[in-house]
Amino acid sequence: MKFSIFLILLLHTLLLFAGDFTNYDTSNSGLAGNKVKAVVVDANGNKWFGTDQGLSAFDGVNWVVYVKDDQKQTLADNDINDLAFDVGDRGPELWIATANGVSVMGIASIDAVTKATPYRVDNTDLIDNMVTAAAVDTLRGERWFGTPKGVSRFSASGWRNFDMNSTPPLAWSNVTAIGVDADSGWKYICTKGGGDEMNGVSRLRTTMGDVDAITAPSPYNYEWSGLLSMDVYAVFVDADGAQWFGTDAGFAYHDTTETKAYWDVFTTEEGLIDDNVRAILKSDDGMAWIGTLGGLDRFDYQFGEYGIETWKFTHFTTADGLAGDEVYDIAQDLDGTLWIATNNGVSHYTGKTAVEKQENAAVKSFGLVGNYPNPFNPATTITYRLAAHGHVRLMIVNMRGERVRTLVSTNQSRGRHRSTWNGRLTDGRPAPTGIYMVVLDVASDEGLMRDSIKMLLVR
Repeated sequence: MKFSIFLILLLHTLLLFAGDFTNYDTSNSGLAGNKVKAVVVDANGNKWFGTDQGLSAFDGVNWVVYVKDDQKQTLADNDINDLAFDVGDRGPELWIATANGVSVMGIASIDAVTKATPYRVDNTDLIDNMVTAAAVDTLRGERWFGTPKGVSRFSASGWRNFDMNSTPPLAWSNVTAIGVDADSGWKYICTKGGGDEMNGVSRLRTTMGDVDAITAPSPYNYEWSGLLSMDVYAVFVDADGAQWFGTDAGFAYHDTTETKAYWDVFTTEEGLIDDNVRAILKSDDGMAWIGTLGGLDRFDYQFGEYGIETWKFTHFTTADGLAGDEVYDIAQDLDGTLWIATNNGVSHYTGKTAVEKQENAAVKSFGLVGNYPNPFNPATTITYRLAAHGHVRLMIVNMRGERVRTLVSTNQSRGRHRSTWNGRLTDGRPAPTGIYMVVLDVASDEGLMRDSIKMLLVR
């Protein structure tokens, strides 16, 4: 089904354009349904929208709708949970995760598609028909599909499944999202519902040249990460390999592959519009976009040499022109604009700034950020920020006020720094169990500054 929407758009423009948003729903476009759970933009700039009523495609002028039709080998199911774009040996393809299997389409254009028989448990080794997430590692020729029973990988060597009982095992099997770092080969398998001990994220790595050489998972869970919640619903891996995780208690930023270290977390206390995060995107202009169940946030931040120094949240809701307040997915178009999938249609965001009725800013230019882990044994990493270049002295002091270890005594530049205390005294002996103070003294052109925090060493 193909049709032009010129006249319809003209009639609806005044009603549906607010600020920098143009909205599309079933009343003024070819959207199959108003609950849009996934959106991707292909290499030709075509937009693909996965809804609970079918798949829609938009080339900027025309819309095409695809629905389940077993006679034509189209969708596995009309209820679409996720989409993944791939360019493989057979050309551009769209992988479609549905409530009853996986579909794949060759997509030369929005109405020139090559369809294949849907993949289900009865004709493949897919681990479950309820497919909640899809991701592609084009470099290694892999397609990954998340389900409530685990994750399936499809490659040239066939199918391989991972769950809590596989080799290697997942920390938990109820998969919600999959992130891919194509450069390193890391896959981040996000889950929900397993509790603090078993839930969170399982990290697998695939090596080049042998797609079956997969590392044992490194867990990002309650004990081994800085995640605020073990129910993880969104993941985005940026060009630097840093991971962004959306949970039901805020989002976390992690800029290394070390499980415990270097986490920053953001919640409504830091200015996030809602703690239930369902989508994350870092756009080409360096902004991060956070989709929640209470609206959309633009996350303006600055990275110093060692991490985040300043940030600001700008909120967008239906009052600002957003189609719906529940945001499920975000994609960037070839021209830099954004497509935002919501519970009430799709918003096309074309502006750099919009109505900023609610704005929260936090600037942390100096001080101790904290230490992790805390309590700790045997070591902990201390993070601090400097407002200007100066002479830094970072000390460990016991509760009697006695200095037991000096970690840093040198000139350092403005920005974010870290130092690790191995739990030992100046003479090398292990420090006893107890409460200790971290004391930061900085002498710079701005004067003398001091900050301190408490931490607990447990032997």
